[in-house]
Amino acid sequence: MNGWQRWTSTLRTREIDYQWPRRWFPIVSVRFHGIGTRKRTPAFGLIAIGEIAIGLIAGGAVSFGLLSFGALAVGLLLACGGVSLAAWSAGAVALAGKAAIGVVALGPVAIGIVSIAQWALGVVGIGETAYGIVVIGQHGFGMVPLLGDAIRWLKGLFT
Repeated sequence: MNGWQRWTSTLRTREIDYQWPRRWFPIVSVRFHGIGTRKRTPAFGLIAIGEIAIGLIAGGAVSFGLLSFGALAVGLLLACGGVSLAAWSAGAVALAGKAAIGVVALGPVAIGIVSIAQWALGVVGIGETAYGIVVIGQHGFGMVPLLGDAIRWLKGLFT
């Protein structure tokens, strides 16, 4: 059995539960449970890593914190992950209070394949000011412009 097989078989049968410096005051908390177990206890700490992580800096499948990283990341300041929600977020689906970068990006400023924002940049940009291939909005530039400016310009050609 090589090192990788030994490590994964150990992870399947045992849980990893580590708090530093003390269990009652965890600055760093790492908590993973064996594969196939139903028990999902969150990791709490200033730095939390686990299947469910809650902390100032959180990383895991589901993470909540000031800075969050994971499949579902919810952060107060920054979130990066599959689905991310924060003031600044990046991910496949990014929802942000200030700026979002992702495949689908929603927020005041959005950059992505499909971006919906006040200021949007993407293949499909929807917003007050939009830039991209297909753009829908009041102002902007695109190959297929469905903009208020373009509509007014076309109307002016015929009147």
